[in-house]
Amino acid sequence: MTAKEKRENMSDMEKEGVSRRSVIKGSLAGAGAIATSTVLGTAGASKASAAAKKQTVSVGSNQSDPAPRKNDQAWVAAATAAGFNVKLNTVDHNTFQNQISSYLQGTPDNVFTWFAGYRMQFFAKKGLATSINDVWAKIGSQFTAGYKNASKGLDGKYYFVPTTWYPWAVMYRKSVFAAAGVDASKIITWDDFLAACKKLQAAGLTPIALGDKGGWEAMGTFDFINFRTNGFQFHMDLTAGRAKWTDPRVQKTFANWATMFPYQNKDVLDLDWQAAATLVLQKKAGMQVMGAFHASIYTDPADLADLALFPFPQIDPKYGREAVEAPIDGYMLSTSAAKNASASKGLAAFIGSTAYGNAVLKVSPTSLFSNSNMPKPTNEFALSQVKLVQSCKYIAQFFDRDSRPDFASPIFANALQKYLGGGDPVAIAKDLQAQWDALPPA
Repeated sequence: MTAKEKRENMSDMEKEGVSRRSVIKGSLAGAGAIATSTVLGTAGASKASAAAKKQTVSVGSNQSDPAPRKNDQAWVAAATAAGFNVKLNTVDHNTFQNQISSYLQGTPDNVFTWFAGYRMQFFAKKGLATSINDVWAKIGSQFTAGYKNASKGLDGKYYFVPTTWYPWAVMYRKSVFAAAGVDASKIITWDDFLAACKKLQAAGLTPIALGDKGGWEAMGTFDFINFRTNGFQFHMDLTAGRAKWTDPRVQKTFANWATMFPYQNKDVLDLDWQAAATLVLQKKAGMQVMGAFHASIYTDPADLADLALFPFPQIDPKYGREAVEAPIDGYMLSTSAAKNASASKGLAAFIGSTAYGNAVLKVSPTSLFSNSNMPKPTNEFALSQVKLVQSCKYIAQFFDRDSRPDFASPIFANALQKYLGGGDPVAIAKDLQAQWDALPPA
């Protein structure tokens, strides 16, 4: 590709400093590195003063589901053993997401779970987060340039400590597909996908498990169909408001999604992601479009060994399967961290270390970590995630991370639930545009 072509392929968000290609290069470097450090892996965490460590650091967490809660418990135990005094406050995941703006403007915890991308930059720009350049001066050597860029606000300062990343794809059990006569490696096009759905249905299964009780889960399906129908750049333009919801291309996305409806479970709005994933685990459903954290409910090693994924199928050959969603999770410091800055930043450095990663790895063996010093994954499912992302040209963070938080959760999530409940897609698109236009300046 020529220099001119590279410039033309850059999205506006990339020009603002968050290059998704550099982010994914950082992700893969982190996944493929060999561990070179043991205990804390960061001078900042190991040198935190005893007095500072004794100060209580409150941590607000959205990790309310059973498996993610275990991750929290594991790393907090490790931090406590290292001398930190951590008060973990766990809130229902969807409540945390939907109330984040009021939370940060009220009396937030010192440290809180959040995401890389525009949603991090949005709150940093509004002065609702504490910059952590001094933390990055201590932990920076453990992260690639991609992760460093993904952790900066639009002002160039650091506001985020990345911990884990994962791609979205189609999750399935190998034994279930084999019994139904479906070969995942041959599901390339939309027709291939629908043909597989028919085979699974004939075998007495619900082909596609979907739960959207939380409002965010179906965003992944929308994004993928939009990528495949209209291309990655349209996704970026739509989430940023540069494209309108009344654009005919949005209706093409909804129309393509409608062809999946005969193969989905009927109680979509009554199930959360975990309940839908359980249908796949229990061999009642064939597959689920979900993040790789789908694997967190597979507690039996034999079941986990049976789990696999494949890329969301092609719809328009022009766009192929060139785009994937690979969000980055992590932590930020709120404005309240200034009250005990030394302890809060010391804990942030710990979170950025291999001590955090090794603690989580013990209870979540398929996790992929941002820290370059973490061990190279050996689990087959984890390796398949790396391979999937390596094959893609464009990386998105996920709709609710690429768009404004005051639009994604309260507005777009409700719109998707209306659509899944039988709402008119044309009326829904018009309403989405009207609500976008009514938002205050970002």
